Amino acid sequence: MDGSEVKKRMSKCGFGEYEPIAYKYSFVAAQHNLNVSLTSRTIDKVIHRCLTHEIGKHEKKVDFDKLPVDKADDKSEKRDVKAVIETKEARKEREKAEWERLSIIEKLVKKYFPSHINSIAIFVVFGVGYVIYEQVKNDFEIKYTFRHGSCPNFKIKEDQLLDRRELCSTLESIMRPVEDKLVSSYYIVIGDHGVGKTTLIRQAARKIGRGVIYVDVPSNTEKFGFAFARAIRFHFKEHLRLSNWIESKMFGSPPDDGKEASWERVLISFQQYALDFKKRYGHVPVLIFDNCDSLAKKDQKMLEILQDTAKTAIDDSTWVTVFVGSVGETPEQMEGRSSITRASSFIEIGDLNEKEAMTYLTEKRSLSKDMAKQIYDLYGGRFKSLQNAATKIESGISFAEIRLATLNDIFRRIEKLRCRATSEEQTFIFNILCGLLHRSELTVDELVHMQGNAEIRHKVLEELRNETILTRAVSKGAYRFHGQSTRVCVEEFYKEKRCFHCKSIKDMKF
Repeated sequence: MDGSEVKKRMSKCGFGEYEPIAYKYSFVAAQHNLNVSLTSRTIDKVIHRCLTHEIGKHEKKVDFDKLPVDKADDKSEKRDVKAVIETKEARKEREKAEWERLSIIEKLVKKYFPSHINSIAIFVVFGVGYVIYEQVKNDFEIKYTFRHGSCPNFKIKEDQLLDRRELCSTLESIMRPVEDKLVSSYYIVIGDHGVGKTTLIRQAARKIGRGVIYVDVPSNTEKFGFAFARAIRFHFKEHLRLSNWIESKMFGSPPDDGKEASWERVLISFQQYALDFKKRYGHVPVLIFDNCDSLAKKDQKMLEILQDTAKTAIDDSTWVTVFVGSVGETPEQMEGRSSITRASSFIEIGDLNEKEAMTYLTEKRSLSKDMAKQIYDLYGGRFKSLQNAATKIESGISFAEIRLATLNDIFRRIEKLRCRATSEEQTFIFNILCGLLHRSELTVDELVHMQGNAEIRHKVLEELRNETILTRAVSKGAYRFHGQSTRVCVEEFYKEKRCFHCKSIKDMKF
């Protein structure tokens, strides 16, 4: 491309005053015997250097010998180069349109902060806002939960709830501490599986409301932290700080070293809000741990910590703890620790009496009196069993089928124990079952009389309890049938077969 072509293009673009530059650039190329082609990129560089230096007396000399040149190419010579130059008015319109698209915060940041720190300013503003929002939200939700109480709905329909006034009054009394009075003990509520502990606890908790926090301990104890946090609407954000938030966003490290689900953190926050609740309302809150059997079986250390914490809370008059569990491992583990000195006597929930059971089956489940009597004779006052039987009958299953399935299930569990037991252990098993047919429970002394070998005695009793054949009364330490259906099964499947070896029993006075 010669100088005339450069001149023509620069004049077309509005830069005719810089024509000598183009001529000189071509002259330099000719001196070096170079066949050059001025591409649009080369022309832009020349124009840019001219525009960025002062013109006139302060004009700086451009070293054209050092300007880049591109070797001629047949294809580049045929290319039509179009230089697009943005006018001042067009630039203003574009900047105005970009400004209108910005949000209010972006406009403020761009207006009052230099452009090179805009992103940092936005990051910090949003980070501080996020931290403040989470802390205020967490504080409000926890206080709201303490003020209104935390207890889930009943597991059965409310119109099917049975009014057990005496037990409900007892549970309500321990959840309603007297104002301006120091609390003196925490409580342990126990009962066999299916007697209705959870239903009664929830009835009382929902009736009291304010200050009652209900925690349903999950079977997977690793999820206990989440269950505890959900009970008080705790979001694991109490330790959130701006520095931690920035670190997690910039370097990917989680806040608090990944301990978001620690139940100890929830317990610490609960203690802080319990003190605030006591100051506001004049009495302490109540913390209920239902289904503590999971802790007794899978995480005894956690149960010990909670029990020690309950004792400390009583000593400091901070809150009242209520542990709810089945008869068996939970009370036995808790009894063997020094913290039991601050516990009240065990509150035991038993089966329904005949009147309550018949009322439930006839009035709440709309069964006939004859059908209700047959169900009661099979299951006694075990609430869960009555509930399941009534539901099956409503679905069309006959009582004969229900009865046979229930007794066969118990028979199968007893036979399973017999299959892996020695002859001496089998004799002890039958002695226990035969003895309980003659009396409601067997004491420890009577069991020792039946079997003097402590190892065999402990093994058999443990297996019978694990198979829910026997249960242990906490108050006396005596053993009894787990339910009425177990007694019926033993009478029908074993007594008539005369398979009992009553050598140890025949001399005992029943």
